[in-house]
Amino acid sequence: MSNKLNLSAVERYSQAFATKVCNDFFAENSSITGKQVLGLTSLQQVNMLTIKALFDKWQSDNQRLRSPYFDFNAQEVQQALKTFMNTVSQHISIKREHFEPLLVDSVGETLVLILEPQTFYKELMRDLPSFKFSQENILPLTKYILINKDILPQLAKNLNGLEFVFANQAMNWLDETQLSVENPDKYLAQFAEIIPIPEELVSSNEVPNVVDANTSFFDFAVSTPQQSVETPQTRYQPQLIERNIETPTPVVEHIIEPAPVFVEKPLEVAPAVMQRPEPTPIYEQKVESLAPRINEATTERLAPKEAEEIRLNEKLASDKKSVNDQAKSSKSVLDYHQNSRIEGITGAISLNQRFLFTNNLFGGNIQAFSHSLEELELCKDFNEAKELILKKYVPRYMWDISGAEAEEFIDIVKRRFN
Repeated sequence: MSNKLNLSAVERYSQAFATKVCNDFFAENSSITGKQVLGLTSLQQVNMLTIKALFDKWQSDNQRLRSPYFDFNAQEVQQALKTFMNTVSQHISIKREHFEPLLVDSVGETLVLILEPQTFYKELMRDLPSFKFSQENILPLTKYILINKDILPQLAKNLNGLEFVFANQAMNWLDETQLSVENPDKYLAQFAEIIPIPEELVSSNEVPNVVDANTSFFDFAVSTPQQSVETPQTRYQPQLIERNIETPTPVVEHIIEPAPVFVEKPLEVAPAVMQRPEPTPIYEQKVESLAPRINEATTERLAPKEAEEIRLNEKLASDKKSVNDQAKSSKSVLDYHQNSRIEGITGAISLNQRFLFTNNLFGGNIQAFSHSLEELELCKDFNEAKELILKKYVPRYMWDISGAEAEEFIDIVKRRFN
């Protein structure tokens, strides 16, 4: 199995896998609970990353409860809020239309973690709070990672007493470290039991009820030992193999390049063939300066040939102005369509642009690109969207803000709020 992932294939497989799992589950259930998520598939890593996604949304909702008009730091408020949110966490209930996208992402992340752990951990680091790699920030993440889980602690040793380093430094450590990773075959076999693995891609546990209102479901979920689901024929002991992982290169297939423009080479003509020269601005000025002094009587006194040349010059100048007017009119129509308001960002992005933006702005991460569009759609105006881009995407993915792709992406976002 090549360690250079086909990210498009990962996305397609993740969608097919999630659809199959959801078809089976929601055929008999109208919604899914937290306990059911924990035992949804035989791949516990998929289940745990789905729980992590729910935890992130739970924290986001928690922050939205804050208000500048009340003291949320008061001890009584803190305790009441904690009890409330923990109680809410024990009553997870998700309809299919909201759950399936979470599962798609979890499947894709699990495949990347199995096949290209370096890429998985780099994406994890880009999402660290304040873009800081520290023991405090990475400790909560280790609870959700069951495969290749020793990589984060291994990198944390490089802190060597430092409180934190920025995530890009930790990503450099990841490139320089020889990683011990698990053999992916066992996990791929578990995926294949549900949906066969394409060549291009290279039993639920019973969970007791949570009753303590002061305990979060998410604390309980990640503290419950997760047993691997084994096939009845053999008992698998994961082998650690030493493998130097090259820096992953995002693979974006079938990038649609603009059609080449072929310019025909002018044919050489015989010297005897005369081409009518286009009127130049200077020539037009000469015609305009002559016009006031040439009246109808004067024209009649000139030789027929000279009079005909003047009429021809006047006609050419008039035609030139007409062409310019048409060009300006066409340009104004084009500008209108390019700057007109669009109803949605996603619908305004062509397939070619999707590949370019994913590859050049989001490090080849299709899921990160899709999430960014969802976040930007929720902004109330362009100022809020611009602030999100500058504070989140630019530093996280190290954009060249003056680059062609970044400018093109921002222009599309601007048209959404025009």
